[in-house]
Amino acid sequence: KYSPKAFIYRITFKPGKDIFRSGTDPGLLIEELKSFGDHNIILHYKNIPSIDVLIPDECYLSWDIILTTSRTDDDIKDIFIFVEDNCELTIDIVDELTEGDDDKEIKKIGEILVERQVISEEEIKNTLNDQKRLGELLIEKNKVDYDTIETALAEQAQIKKTREKHREEIKASSLRVTSEKLDSLVDLVGELVTVQARLSQFSSIMDHSELLSIAEEVEKLTTELRDNTMDIRMMPIGTIFSKFKRLVRDLSSDLGKGINLVTEGAETELDKTVIDRLDDPLVHLIRNCIDHGIETPSVRKENGKPETGTIYLSAVHKGAYVVITIKDDGAGLNAEAIREKAIEKGIIQREATLSEKQIYEIIFAPGFSTATTVSNISGRGVGMDVVKRTIGSLRGSIELDSLPGKGTVITLKLPLTLAIINGLLVSIADTSYILPLATVEECVELTRDYSDQSKGTNLLNVRGEIVPYIRLRDHLNIKGKKPSLEHIVITDVEDKRIGFVVDKVIGGHQTVIKALGPVFKYVKEVSGATILGDGKIALILDVNALMLFKEH
Repeated sequence: KYSPKAFIYRITFKPGKDIFRSGTDPGLLIEELKSFGDHNIILHYKNIPSIDVLIPDECYLSWDIILTTSRTDDDIKDIFIFVEDNCELTIDIVDELTEGDDDKEIKKIGEILVERQVISEEEIKNTLNDQKRLGELLIEKNKVDYDTIETALAEQAQIKKTREKHREEIKASSLRVTSEKLDSLVDLVGELVTVQARLSQFSSIMDHSELLSIAEEVEKLTTELRDNTMDIRMMPIGTIFSKFKRLVRDLSSDLGKGINLVTEGAETELDKTVIDRLDDPLVHLIRNCIDHGIETPSVRKENGKPETGTIYLSAVHKGAYVVITIKDDGAGLNAEAIREKAIEKGIIQREATLSEKQIYEIIFAPGFSTATTVSNISGRGVGMDVVKRTIGSLRGSIELDSLPGKGTVITLKLPLTLAIINGLLVSIADTSYILPLATVEECVELTRDYSDQSKGTNLLNVRGEIVPYIRLRDHLNIKGKKPSLEHIVITDVEDKRIGFVVDKVIGGHQTVIKALGPVFKYVKEVSGATILGDGKIALILDVNALMLFKEH
């Protein structure tokens, strides 16, 4: 079996004519290379001359080797270390195998030949018009020779064989279960977590040592079961990354642009529900990068850039979140053009003073577009607002950053799961609330000294750093007497610190997220609810929405 990451190499080895005279047998080098993994070897012997001019101690052979292995290219070079000055050796990675890209398309022979720069895309298109096998047509038209076609076919066969073997290994070691069964399991685990919370609360009230011991053991097992259940729902984000290569290739061809897509972090895992709903927003963002971001080859050349643009798509874990970054090296955003268009559409007033970041946020306004013409790709003013709404419904955030002439960076921050989270239980008057624990940095007592510092500005000096805060009692319009000692929960939201003043911090709580009814449709500060151990309801606060309120 291959390791989680295996490579398919194309190795071209052409020994020097006098290699035999140094006592080296190229065949032994090939044999050693074969031990590295699955392989397909093509021997080229067309340069062997007729017997009357053949020199016995000269080498006329060369090899193309398609090798599947988890070894590095340095390991391969080590085999040829003693002949590197007496041969022509090239080592190229033609494909790589990682978790989550099982549905990746097998390269067509034309793509392989274009990649090897032995023929152009235009010549491929012209040749295909004759409706014969591509290899035969190219040989007939003297575009490439038979040996080159044979090597390309071997490469294609090796990639196909490797991927089929990989799929079979995954199939043999996995069990296919319908998503409905998984959803049902998560619901049951959620109910179990709620019952466990009731048991823990009851045991603490009863103060019975044996009951407390049982409650602790049940809590430990429930936590382990919850984590395992969440892991089962996790899928590599590479399952949607793989489709974007074709999207970029097709769209860039239609627009006459040269664009490479570079992906990273395909093995990063997310909840299946999140991945399913993330597909359309990512497609829209990448289409925008291709249409609006990357310039035409002629414009890029004038600006001193490579004619081929690049879009980077990466995913990485950060705590309880996954951060997805889409970056292009295109023209960047034109803040002045966005501002003028926003004034024209009445979104902002001309005298409004906005930071560059606030101007970029206008892009997410419904119906907004800077495109001068409407195409089948963009320009209708629909999409970016839907993207932001979709990301928001996943309890995530989206951020834009740009450098004119250099490119644009779009950052998506998404929770690992939407079903069960670790929360911090707080109370205001007789009402309980949950703050996502992943965003919480620390809790501070709001003493008289702190209150005197703020002087009514709702700003707090925490160890030399000024932190703004929101009094949730006032913001949520909760009546009742304030306690003599309040607490501030300091959170980190999109790399910004903000505090929330509450009456009491109760502690950590395994939070089973329940959907809210239509009555909460316009309450943006609340993202869900959960049932506590005593049967009461606690609302889950959306710290992103609260942060936006504070900024505005």
